[in-house]
Amino acid sequence: MRKKRKVKKEYYTLNILRAVAFLGVSLFHRYAHFVPGGYLAVIIFLTLSGFLTMRSSENKKEVSLKSIIRKFISIMSPVYFIMAIAMVISIFFARDIFDDSIKSVIPVALNFENIRRILAGDDYFNQLGNFNIFLHMWYVSIYMQFIAIFTLIDRLITRNNRNKTRLILYSIITIISFSLLIYFAKSPKNITRIYYGIDTRISAFSLGIILFLLGSYLKDKINLDRNTHKIINMGLGVLTILPFFFIDGSKISSYKVFFIAYTILVGLLILSLYNYEDMYLKDIKSHNIPTDILLYIGDRSYFLYLWQYIVQIFFVYFIVGKINSFVSFLLEIIVLVMLSELTYKIFKRKSKQVNFLIISAGLLIVLSIVSLFIGNKKDKEIKELKKEIESNQSEIEKRNKASINNKKSSTKTSSEQKNKTNRKSRKKYPSVKTIDPNFKAKDYDNFDFTDKEKEYLADLHVTAIGDSVIINADSYIRKYIPNFYLDGKVGRDMVDGPAVLSSVKQNVGLGDIVIVSLGSNGSANEKDLKQIMEISDGRDVYFVNTSHTQSYMDYVNKCLKEFTDKTPKAHLVDWREFVKDRPDLLAPDRTHPNVEGSDYFGKLIMRKILNVNKVRA
Repeated sequence: MRKKRKVKKEYYTLNILRAVAFLGVSLFHRYAHFVPGGYLAVIIFLTLSGFLTMRSSENKKEVSLKSIIRKFISIMSPVYFIMAIAMVISIFFARDIFDDSIKSVIPVALNFENIRRILAGDDYFNQLGNFNIFLHMWYVSIYMQFIAIFTLIDRLITRNNRNKTRLILYSIITIISFSLLIYFAKSPKNITRIYYGIDTRISAFSLGIILFLLGSYLKDKINLDRNTHKIINMGLGVLTILPFFFIDGSKISSYKVFFIAYTILVGLLILSLYNYEDMYLKDIKSHNIPTDILLYIGDRSYFLYLWQYIVQIFFVYFIVGKINSFVSFLLEIIVLVMLSELTYKIFKRKSKQVNFLIISAGLLIVLSIVSLFIGNKKDKEIKELKKEIESNQSEIEKRNKASINNKKSSTKTSSEQKNKTNRKSRKKYPSVKTIDPNFKAKDYDNFDFTDKEKEYLADLHVTAIGDSVIINADSYIRKYIPNFYLDGKVGRDMVDGPAVLSSVKQNVGLGDIVIVSLGSNGSANEKDLKQIMEISDGRDVYFVNTSHTQSYMDYVNKCLKEFTDKTPKAHLVDWREFVKDRPDLLAPDRTHPNVEGSDYFGKLIMRKILNVNKVRA
């Protein structure tokens, strides 16, 4: 017999789901290469918000202005407080973080950060060199926009048949939102528009409202025994979590039918958990330790969410690379939990929320004014870096043409000499097999090249493919290797490597050796690396590893090292080892080498070539 529904203040299973959502988003921020679909957890937050917003307003007669103000203070006071603390610390101790983050302060405070990001074309999935600690705060803005829309609609509709009117209106909103999602998902250029758009995101919030209303209508018409209900919960839960590990948000295919299906799936899970707990879990007084941990995370998920990315970026800026990575990770968790718990305790006292909001708002206004006077140093330097990259790309095209002409001329001369000169007397590039086995390689950072080494480099024909990191090093490499051909492009990744190298091979031809400088934009897998080796037709291939602030750096570099260690003719140029303690060689984004760094970048590659080929001084 079905038990009578009672009003519960806290739903444990929904709290656990909130914890899962926080962990999904956090793992995406921290380990995007392992949890590429963690960004989907935001859909859980949004759908759950719609569901619980509808639940809390079910028995309210009318939403008053006073209650709206209380809601704003409750949600935004910790946001203002946390932003103020983070910005005060950054202006004194981390100017790059301050310069990157100040642009988000006012938009977050006034709840239009998601709109600012759309207008700025800020790609959520490519934050290379960006220290904006408020990257995640767009969610707060869009949530407040949804609350405003919900409040407005509720004030406009009449009290007669209110739930029926709500159901119709939010069904229309959901259908329109899903339709816009399908429309914008036709082009990958619209990913940012889809990700931050209130019109494409409101479907999750409105679906939560719809499912709560439908659940209320159907609660007495659907009878499931406890075991069946439990199996359904488990199945929906697994289907909700699995996409965290294989859906890539940087691909437009993730936003078509899948995004809609996933939103519906999450909504059904929330409704199922809610009904299950109403029927069978009236009160839970004892839990196991994992459940207690999840309930703790769920209960404090908002504060944990607000702090997580901020703490992560500060650790990346000050700590990562200087101590053991595991120790760094543990310290990061400890700091995150301490700050979140402290903030949770502070804002649990509602009487103090207004004071904290006013003081924090004042601080943020002062800091914003100060930023106008001191200027944005990093923005200025990054703009100069972009101009330099664009200028070098134009110059590279001219240099490549000259390199191709030199190669043709060299080939023609070599062909003419072939008929006049004995093969044995012809000059050949040194070979590992024919050089003295007692050869001793120089230190990898020894750039005092001898005349013989320079002569060897000058005779080489080299083909390189890469991303923006190698572009500014082009002119420095050509000083030593004039017959150098580079196909470099901003934003290119290792997955593009085989196609790019194949195109160069077909249209231009490959040189004596191949250089690959890719991986800064997110990936490196054995399949792509093997394809590059196959396309290179037995040539030595030099893979330059990466150095930047993104979570996937160690993963990419590990893949490159493991592959080059076991693959003949594949060699690793360890740029990370060389530059990790030399921030003076990097641009403010800590990714691209500056002028001096570009020179060293090129020389590091050349020393590796000389050592591999055992060129004697």
